[in-house]
Amino acid sequence: MLPVPYLIILAIFWIGLFYIAFQLMPSGEKQEIEERLGVGGVSNEVSPLVTALRPLFSFMLPLVKWMRLTKYRLWIEKKFINAGMAGGLTSDEFLAYKLIMMSVFWGMFVGLLAETIVGWDTPIWAHAIALTIGCFFPDAWIDGQVQERQANIRRSLPYVMDLLTLSVEAGLDFISGIGKVCEKAKAGPLVDEFSYMLGEIQLGASRQQALRNFSYRTDMPETRSFSALLIQADILGASVGPVLRAQSDLIRTQRFQRAERQGAYASQKILFPLILCIMPAVFVVIFGPIALNFIYGDMVIGL
Repeated sequence: MLPVPYLIILAIFWIGLFYIAFQLMPSGEKQEIEERLGVGGVSNEVSPLVTALRPLFSFMLPLVKWMRLTKYRLWIEKKFINAGMAGGLTSDEFLAYKLIMMSVFWGMFVGLLAETIVGWDTPIWAHAIALTIGCFFPDAWIDGQVQERQANIRRSLPYVMDLLTLSVEAGLDFISGIGKVCEKAKAGPLVDEFSYMLGEIQLGASRQQALRNFSYRTDMPETRSFSALLIQADILGASVGPVLRAQSDLIRTQRFQRAERQGAYASQKILFPLILCIMPAVFVVIFGPIALNFIYGDMVIGL
């Protein structure tokens, strides 16, 4: 029979697992309402796992209030902005989430798997590894969210730029062109950012400041170049149409070059499975009979 502390750890683990699974079960009510109203779009909410663990944050917040970590908090807030989840979590809640994940990884891999199931007397380095993985798991999650959103923006950028260029060349000004893009383009992170930028301009922000904020929120080379060119054209009083046309051509050229670069990377990445998996099998098939014939002589041929 397992000791009482291990039974308590197991009970807490399974209760927490069932609670998280219950929280992650989709009800479908929100999706049905959005489909009925026709307002469905890209969700900027945080991860369902974070939403499920949010009631536990209140117990961890007193532990993270004293942590200064000013630069790290600024990094977290910027990452949430880049991921489109501004206002979803505070820096204190994110630090509480890190403490919870450290406890979860330590409980699963050390307390449950190693000590309870395997019966291994875990050394100190195993505890350190489990806590380190749990500490950096939220950072990897938020980085993945940022990269996924930037990939979606990069994928839809050429089409949106062409639509904006056509709108401006058809006689609309830049603000009206942005409004037309938000109206006609498919919903996505880039259209959401344009809508937010249009709202800033309508509330009184200058075009240059709105473009700088747009570049800061997306944090991509393509959007930084786009914002810089438009700001320069606004300062010099140049026409926006030729600038947008040149930027659209540049973005499509960069997209083609990126595809070629990814193809070159793929040919390099395939070398590892080729050398480790395919070549040994080919060597066994080709040189196996030769080696057996060399070792056993005519016995192999007779067989």
